[in-house]
Amino acid sequence: MRKASILIILILLGSSFVQAQESGNRNYGAQRRRPQASSGVLTGLSNGREVYFIEANVAMNLKADAYTAVFGLSQEGATAAESNSKINGLIAAFARDLDGLGIKRSDIFVDFITQNKVYDYTTSGNVTTERFSGFETKKNIHVRYGDREILEKIISAAAKNSIFDLIKVDYVVSDLKAVRARLYEEAVKVIKQKEAAYANSFAVKLSPLNLANEKYDAFYPGELYAGYQAFESGSTYGGYDNNRVIQQRKTKTFYYDPLDESDFDSLINPIGIEPMVQFTLYLRMQYDLKK
Repeated sequence: MRKASILIILILLGSSFVQAQESGNRNYGAQRRRPQASSGVLTGLSNGREVYFIEANVAMNLKADAYTAVFGLSQEGATAAESNSKINGLIAAFARDLDGLGIKRSDIFVDFITQNKVYDYTTSGNVTTERFSGFETKKNIHVRYGDREILEKIISAAAKNSIFDLIKVDYVVSDLKAVRARLYEEAVKVIKQKEAAYANSFAVKLSPLNLANEKYDAFYPGELYAGYQAFESGSTYGGYDNNRVIQQRKTKTFYYDPLDESDFDSLINPIGIEPMVQFTLYLRMQYDLKK
């Protein structure tokens, strides 16, 4: 019954599930993070004397080198061995289908989550009694792939084997050291340009003291989807009982909502229509006023 219900939900969602496929189901209830924002405050006090700051906030968009899709599944059985055997059967069949897509066994990892007792209720006359009914085993399957377009086929293979819960898709960027170096180079350039501009425009001569703030961050597409519901409810007039109002189900979907480019002094590789990994660096330099 549970599998049938999940399948019905997927059919009802239709294209909405496909559009948000790379965010995964983890977006239900997820909290959106924000990058470090420029303060706009360029003066302050340090050891009782006035100091000056110049800020740089830069971002870079990159395509992933590889991807990892994480699926969740569970199976129940009268015994722990039975529930584990049933879930292993689904995983084995899924792996065989992935092999047909060119995904090697070394790119598949099974993560054991939990195995616990399951209880249900029985009713006899006016008495409802909770009773032990069996065991439930939960596991996650991690699937690594290089071609982004193959995800649709992976999802189809999963659904064929009664695996419907796509938890998330991780974007993998291999050379993070090079990413940080490029961001730092761009942030330093922005600060020096601002320093020269202040001197040329306002004759403000600044002497560098120290680096006050350095904050790197990374935002992956899976955490940049926002949810919404589009509908309008009718109005009722007169007295009615709230407990007797039956509401219709409203579908909630998601859309890709990348970081706002206007929040940054410089943007490396402007984003197009394809979701990308967004890396950021906030750099703040402290100065003294030259006498």
